[in-house]
Amino acid sequence: MLVLSAPIYYALELTPVCNNCCPGCGNVFAHNRAPLSASCWQHILERIAPHVQVLKLTGGEPTLHPQFESIIHTVAELDLPFTLFTNARWTDPEKFIGLLTSALQCVGLLVSLHGADETDHEAFTGHPGSFEETTTNISRAVQAGLRVHVSTVITRWNWNRVREIAQLGQGLGARHMVFNRYIGPKNSQLEPDDDQLLAAIASIGSLQRKGLPVKFGNCIPQCFVDNSSRGCWAGRAYCTIDPWGNMRPCSHSPLVVGNVLERPIEELWHSEKMNHWRALLPVECKQCSEFFSCQGGCRAMIEIRQSARDPLATQPLQDYNRAPREMVLFRGAHPTLSCTIKSDHFGYALIRGESLYPVPNSAKLLLEALDGQNTLEEILDRFGQEALNLTGVLYEQGLIELLQ
Repeated sequence: MLVLSAPIYYALELTPVCNNCCPGCGNVFAHNRAPLSASCWQHILERIAPHVQVLKLTGGEPTLHPQFESIIHTVAELDLPFTLFTNARWTDPEKFIGLLTSALQCVGLLVSLHGADETDHEAFTGHPGSFEETTTNISRAVQAGLRVHVSTVITRWNWNRVREIAQLGQGLGARHMVFNRYIGPKNSQLEPDDDQLLAAIASIGSLQRKGLPVKFGNCIPQCFVDNSSRGCWAGRAYCTIDPWGNMRPCSHSPLVVGNVLERPIEELWHSEKMNHWRALLPVECKQCSEFFSCQGGCRAMIEIRQSARDPLATQPLQDYNRAPREMVLFRGAHPTLSCTIKSDHFGYALIRGESLYPVPNSAKLLLEALDGQNTLEEILDRFGQEALNLTGVLYEQGLIELLQ
């Protein structure tokens, strides 16, 4: 299993406070302690800055941190790209949007939208009026030029309304509509049954085939159903830092590895606790033909449910052969890398936003040749079919642009 030498994606849970009461919230911490001050967050940001590719500022509702504006200024001063995960129920929308539009490092907002109407959305948030407030502020943010994506947890209330939610998100101006499986303790009143989840996944797949900007936000094992979700980078390239500076593998995991104000990032990242968490999956998953795709599913669910495997996982796929996707590309096109290249112990991590693809050291000469000066035909002649196939994969991953 590939693990980077240090995490490059960080979710910073600025505060446990929230003005919604979502039963499917990923927060796993107690709410009876004051969060770190802006100065403490500055120390943390300075420590992780050398490693950061993208930050996710989350909570609770991150904008309710009493020094939120100061934290944003620190992130900007350190020139760290960040996304904001918010419910868009802002006390002063005009001031808030102005703050974010002035922060050039803000690469987008991820806004919780859990239904196509107020009934479904507010069944999740627990607050009357939250649907109108959230949708209104999404529109305001889009009109101000901010990149907005919406995030939906699939529940018993909305599993059959995927299409309507996607249409609402598009109508509000969202760039992508992100759908997530429920992760948390068993909740028969909230969690969809397998048939409902399968129907929702089928609807998402149908929308994707029609070209709509719809995607999965977390991992659904391929042995549950063939789907376009990707394996989770939690504990491999991604970690969470909670409101008091504790590192956890992800925002759903209750495991505290240690405090980043007290111990070096790398030490916590390679600690015995973190290594044990990474190993939370059945041995047979590693023998599955789709292990590279889903990485054994969700370890947080294994941990939370105290089970031997992801509850959605079935049996490893030994003879599973997904039909390869054929691409027709102009042989005279000039491929050029449009990503960051990070050297690591295994070779190179190719990174663009939250997309990461590892390549071995043996690909070094190919990466150097992907400079816009060579054509695809020249790549094939010089490096062979395997290198051309890798170039195609990187193109699909959005890590390469083809110039004519």
